[in-house]
Amino acid sequence: MTEQPLVSCIMPTANRQKYIPYALNNFLEQDYPNAELIIIDDGKESIFQLLPDDPRIYYFYVPPIGTTGLKRNYACERANGEVIMHWDDDDWRAPDWISKQVDYLLSSSADICGIEHVNFFSAVTDTFWKGTALNRNNPNTPGWLNGATICYRKSFWEQHPFKDMQTAEDDDFIKKSGAKTFAHDYIDGFVAILHPHNTTVKYFENPRHKRS
Repeated sequence: MTEQPLVSCIMPTANRQKYIPYALNNFLEQDYPNAELIIIDDGKESIFQLLPDDPRIYYFYVPPIGTTGLKRNYACERANGEVIMHWDDDDWRAPDWISKQVDYLLSSSADICGIEHVNFFSAVTDTFWKGTALNRNNPNTPGWLNGATICYRKSFWEQHPFKDMQTAEDDDFIKKSGAKTFAHDYIDGFVAILHPHNTTVKYFENPRHKRS
């Protein structure tokens, strides 16, 4: 791959208009110069009016596709980049998140990289937690990564597309593909936002702190 490969951030979404401006700003504030955002929207109403006029953003408003796994495949098919990065519409990433992820992927020679232990924030309770997404098959098994944080080569996905699953499609992708994984330590570069419509169940340790 080139020194700064094109990174395709894939964002499946549907009927979550209130999260879109934050996800877009999060992408636009990244310091990595060679990235694009692939948005797949099969919601009842298009989010087109929320999108800025930016050539790095590709928007596809489509009839209902089905499960999250199928939507991720649809996004990956349309990705122009050598590297694919998950960009769920309801999470926060530091401005150097893409840069760090690419560095970790290339330097580790892993098939998939991401983080295992994740910071969470609940806007309802104004509380931060340190925890891990709940995985049916024990999240603490070696090789497990939080699916919202993963980054991988498009060529790897072409050999191991996502299954037709609404939830845990990323867990299945990581475990069933035989991927070499790398869990890096840039934990503070990502925060999962809790809300009533999360597609993954979560559990936590004690709250770290509430904002004053």
